[in-house]
Amino acid sequence: MSVAEDSEDGAAGPEASVGTPRAGDAPQAVQAEAVRAALDRVLASADFVASPRLAAFLRFVVESTLDGRADALKGYTIAVEALGRPPSFDPQSDPIVRVEATRLRRALERYYTTIGSDDPVVIDIPKGGYVPLFIARGAADPAPSAELELPAGPPPSVAPPRPPRRSAIFSALAALVVLVVGASLFGADLLGARREPARVAMADLVRLPLVEVRTFEAAGNGAPSATELRALEERMRDAFARFDFTEVKAAGAGIAEGALAEACTGPLPRSVFSLAGLAEGRPDGSFSLVARLTDRCDGSIVWSTVLDGLAASDHLAESEQRVVHDVAVAVMEGYGVVQVRARAQALARAPESGFGCIAAAFAQRRSEFGDPKAATKGVNVEECLTDLTRRNPGFALGHAVRAEAMLYRTLHDDTPAPSEAELELLLDEAERAAELAPASAYAARSLALVQLFAGEPDDALATAERALKLNPLDFDVAATVGVVFIGAGRIAEGEALLLQARREGAGATPFRDAFLALAAFIRGDLFAAQALVPQLTLHPAVENKLALALCLHALGRPSDEREVVVALVHQTADGAEGVRRLVSRLLPSKDHAAKAISALESAGLSQEAVVGKPPRG
Repeated sequence: MSVAEDSEDGAAGPEASVGTPRAGDAPQAVQAEAVRAALDRVLASADFVASPRLAAFLRFVVESTLDGRADALKGYTIAVEALGRPPSFDPQSDPIVRVEATRLRRALERYYTTIGSDDPVVIDIPKGGYVPLFIARGAADPAPSAELELPAGPPPSVAPPRPPRRSAIFSALAALVVLVVGASLFGADLLGARREPARVAMADLVRLPLVEVRTFEAAGNGAPSATELRALEERMRDAFARFDFTEVKAAGAGIAEGALAEACTGPLPRSVFSLAGLAEGRPDGSFSLVARLTDRCDGSIVWSTVLDGLAASDHLAESEQRVVHDVAVAVMEGYGVVQVRARAQALARAPESGFGCIAAAFAQRRSEFGDPKAATKGVNVEECLTDLTRRNPGFALGHAVRAEAMLYRTLHDDTPAPSEAELELLLDEAERAAELAPASAYAARSLALVQLFAGEPDDALATAERALKLNPLDFDVAATVGVVFIGAGRIAEGEALLLQARREGAGATPFRDAFLALAAFIRGDLFAAQALVPQLTLHPAVENKLALALCLHALGRPSDEREVVVALVHQTADGAEGVRRLVSRLLPSKDHAAKAISALESAGLSQEAVVGKPPRG
């Protein structure tokens, strides 16, 4: 379904996208009180609680219709009165209403095919307009209800009598099949206790790396007891399991030799790692822990560390926290030993596997301005991610990685204003990932980033906060959350989080440098701006040039700033207008966007637009 099918006329289209009456339902006039009760039920569901913007959209169109103002439901009115856009909003250049309408229809469809399947009243927003229909579900021969009493004005659109369509019935059956199959195969929440086997099956299918925590041993007086060491192992497994892109074996579920041979030398090899530990008591009553990570496929020790000064007995909990933090960050982080080695092995030994595709996507992102074809070993990332999500629709991380890959491609194709279809696909992929894997910090971080870029800062902040809670030890996720915080207006908090994540080992990427520079500009931090100028100068991406221009503005270097602004205008697809759209994408906070655009205008942004751009090619 394309958002391009929506129009601004507010007229209901001929075909409803959700809420079609089921066999046995009969259309009836609907009481206003029943409609408001139906609205309250929808707004109390998880999708709408998590998305204030969707809730505001739905409440506005329903209440406007009930108040007799259906004819006023145009794109401009919804944008300004429901979505908080300024009076200068231009529906032709900003597709936010059409995009949100598509998301709203999708959310209503999910609601009425799941928890709302027995609701007595269905709220439907047909394609082609924004005026809702209110459809009463009733018995086979219902008694007619009272007419809907409304104030003077155009009446709301109440669904006329119509027979149930076969396509709608088939869609409902298909949705039911998808829900059942998805729950059983891909770990949907509907099946609770069966989630773990399904998740393991998907990890095996995609060939995610395997990690096992072996029994920790003790030596010497003062070492922790066997019971205490078992507890430490479990905490380690729990911490490891919060990280994405790995399968962590449960206690007692070691890797048998036959399974190891298949994993290491099968047609699609996967990486296998084991973590072992030795706790040694010390004369002063403390103990040290020697931790060692082994690549089971070749027998090599790929990482080891010694943690000294650990305290047992009353202070054992503090020691456990330190051990879990230090080992998990070094081993399981996105740039830690397991992921870096596993991605390299997948590209070398199994590039056609699902994880090989994931590894290629990460390699392409790291070598964005080098030779991406060499970095990805010839893997076409766009094609392989499309194929991966098509073949494995329940693989949440595939959808999340694809959403981020499309987002970065949109930025770096010099088109910071994606089409409505592109924006819809971005949101769809990121939302699907978060729905399939609600406990995935990576899926949540990807959705937050896409929401920020789509102009939904409030939703982005809520999703980003959830990503932090899902895995406090994943500092690569924390770094992205810092980016979202900066873009959404929580500047100091985002900058502090991003810098802390870097101290913990998160990668310093050009994209993150750009947001640190935006924070320095907004706060007027001259020292931070000066420190970032060399890094920004090295990278030709549009967001880096934009951030460089703003840092130069803060430093009082107008001639250098103007030179960068001229280059930026010539690089961006729509010149000065494209630069303004880029600012609004990266900084959806209106005050901060206005400050940035004002600085760029003082450097000749509009004057450069008058001069014009040379033709491309």
